[in-house]
Amino acid sequence: MARHPYEEPSGGSDNKPRYTGVSDLDDLLQDTVSAASGIGAGVLACLSEVLGQVGDAIHAARHTDDALPFAQWKRRLDRRLQNGRQSSALAVAITGWVLAGCFGIAAIVMWALAAVGPEALGVTREEFLVFPILMACFTPMTVGFGIMGGIGVRRYRYFNRLRRYLRVARDWVCDTNGLARDSAVQKSQVQKDLLQAVAGGDLPNARLQEDGTLYLDLNHIAPPAQAPEEPAPAAEPVDDLAKFAREGTAFLDYLRGSQGRLGSDADAELTRMQNICAAILAFVRSHPGQLPRVQRFRSYYLPTTRKLLDTAQGLGSAQVPHAREIRRDITGILHTLNQAYEKLYDTLLQEVSLDVSTEIDTLEAMLRQDGLTHDFEMDFKNG
Repeated sequence: MARHPYEEPSGGSDNKPRYTGVSDLDDLLQDTVSAASGIGAGVLACLSEVLGQVGDAIHAARHTDDALPFAQWKRRLDRRLQNGRQSSALAVAITGWVLAGCFGIAAIVMWALAAVGPEALGVTREEFLVFPILMACFTPMTVGFGIMGGIGVRRYRYFNRLRRYLRVARDWVCDTNGLARDSAVQKSQVQKDLLQAVAGGDLPNARLQEDGTLYLDLNHIAPPAQAPEEPAPAAEPVDDLAKFAREGTAFLDYLRGSQGRLGSDADAELTRMQNICAAILAFVRSHPGQLPRVQRFRSYYLPTTRKLLDTAQGLGSAQVPHAREIRRDITGILHTLNQAYEKLYDTLLQEVSLDVSTEIDTLEAMLRQDGLTHDFEMDFKNG
């Protein structure tokens, strides 16, 4: 049973009370821990309530976002960032710093008591061991909650910059240089924040191009209104061969424009595809009768190849796992497509080679008949 700090010893000749200090220190320790726990529980309860309200608000607002004007959409997204994610970051920062302060004070108190020594406190060495043990427990807790508070502050500043970019944005399409200039933030920081926001979903449906162009929400970007034009005079009908040549030229230009956007492996496959497709187009121009044999190549394979390349280039420079996986899969299918296109070209050449052999045989017979060669086989086959 613990004695009162001023309890007289039970069996000594000295009648003066002896101060032990153990009960007072226990009470101080319990008060400190209870205060820290109470503050932390209160802050976490408030944080839970705020996050629940924010989640309900976001869920309800998702069904009313269609076809919003830019200014209204921007204000709504700004409120979501402020009341949802930025508030959560602030709550994390406050919780971390408050608990770090409480446990830091407790650690300092334990350190001070441990530095005094058992003789000054009037306790035994066994009782004195509680102070360095508690100091060793409170110190890492202080560091951990301090890191938690630092992360919260960092996130809070990140969302604050993100809201600043939204406030200076004037349209669905923005330029990184303009955002940096109008928000008074360095361009490198703006690009870093936007990449994080796009990859993390803080700017939903947004896309950041490699040239620094930011599309804030692809679902709300409408094509520019065009003035009504007078009906153009009816154009002369274009034959199918000329149309195929125009489509093929456009596809080759697209392959050239895709170079340097998907990595070195994809560039090699794009160069190979450009060469084989150019050979097929040249062959069909020289042999118009072969146009029906490339109908599947024209109507399905070329548009599908372009669609896949559009998908890969639309990912921008994001390095999230799914983006890397999509780029790898598309690069792999380019290799397979090149093999198929080369096989198609070889098949086209097989029939032509038969025609060429027939033409050579006919030419050989005519030359012999006209006496224009003394040894045709020597001249044309062995020469």
